[in-house]
Amino acid sequence: MLDTWNGLRGWLVGFALALFAIAAPVCGAEGVGAKPHSGHSLEKTAGVTSLDVFAEGGRVHLLVARRGAKDAPAALEYLRSDDGGETWSDPRPAGAGQPPAEVAHSGMDVQVAAAGDRVVAAWTMFDAASRFGRGVIATSLSSDGGRTWRPGPNPADDGKAGDHAFIDLAADDRGHFHLAWLDARAGQKGLVYARSDDGGATWGGNAVLDAETCECCWNTLATAPGGRVLLLYRDKNPRDMALVASADGGRTWAAPAPVGRFNWTFEGCPHVGGGLATAQTAAGLRAYAVVWTGRADAAGVYALASPDGGKTWATPIRLGDGTAWHADVAAGTDRVTAVFDARAGDDTAVFASTSRDAGKTWPAGTRLSPAGTSASYPRVIFTAKGFRAFWTEKPEGKPAQWRSRAVE
Repeated sequence: MLDTWNGLRGWLVGFALALFAIAAPVCGAEGVGAKPHSGHSLEKTAGVTSLDVFAEGGRVHLLVARRGAKDAPAALEYLRSDDGGETWSDPRPAGAGQPPAEVAHSGMDVQVAAAGDRVVAAWTMFDAASRFGRGVIATSLSSDGGRTWRPGPNPADDGKAGDHAFIDLAADDRGHFHLAWLDARAGQKGLVYARSDDGGATWGGNAVLDAETCECCWNTLATAPGGRVLLLYRDKNPRDMALVASADGGRTWAAPAPVGRFNWTFEGCPHVGGGLATAQTAAGLRAYAVVWTGRADAAGVYALASPDGGKTWATPIRLGDGTAWHADVAAGTDRVTAVFDARAGDDTAVFASTSRDAGKTWPAGTRLSPAGTSASYPRVIFTAKGFRAFWTEKPEGKPAQWRSRAVE
């Protein structure tokens, strides 16, 4: 009976997405004065509108976009924890001298990464001439562990003002910063990459890694020792997730390969990316991914494990039911934790599941968010203190806020 109900929910999700595709214009197309559709809304709300988190050992970096009131500018707040997320510094303004993160929202989040005391923040500026308000990439830099910030350069070298979005930022163990985003320099919306070797002060020439991708899903970077960089994104035809990988610090890249072969054909954009993590073991580099598909007979979130650093992937394992949607993953050595949001009665709740056998099996999800709130878009990191989850939630009648708790 449960399998039947889950299958029905999956069909309903797929049917709703199909209706969305018929009713909505194609995502990512440009046109001055066009009205944003669902998933691109520029409606302003009070509270936390976006967050990102980056871990290096026991130090955790958190970047939040927050509006003090509905019509107030979206201010960037940086917080740091030196004990794995148990306690936090006072918030510090991180958007010094740059326009506010007006178009940042969950699913198109502000970004932060760090290498020692060098910290880089990145976000998309507002552009009134762009259909969905997306402009150039803004960066803000700190060289003292986030205590003070200064404006940084635009990493994109296409010279265009509009529509650089769905950015992701990571730093590796050699101090290089890696940035990926979507723009339309190749004609269609495509995946673009840049690297900085000096803490974001300058960025190298941009590389188009896939000239045609899904238009409005977030991208996820993961790094590993030895100069390895992995990048997960949603491809175009079919709209399954795909991976590109570099073994030399982003100088060259292998051809895209699918991560979960669902063969989902969909003329529209689901606004859902995935999660990606790596773990260096005695047997080599392992990679882990969580992906979402809207295929009518299989809708939901799936976990996948790769024993060879993303070259091959095991059979996808479903997490939660057909309402599971936004997900993330973090890895230790053999323990891997996935987080996802899903329906829970009248609420949207955040759940966690930890695999203790390197992603071979996954227990049922445990609810992390409290009842009486609408919680979504979870993130998870692995620190020297273990796994820690983050998400945004909105209590009834109150502004949205960020929450965090350790995951066993």
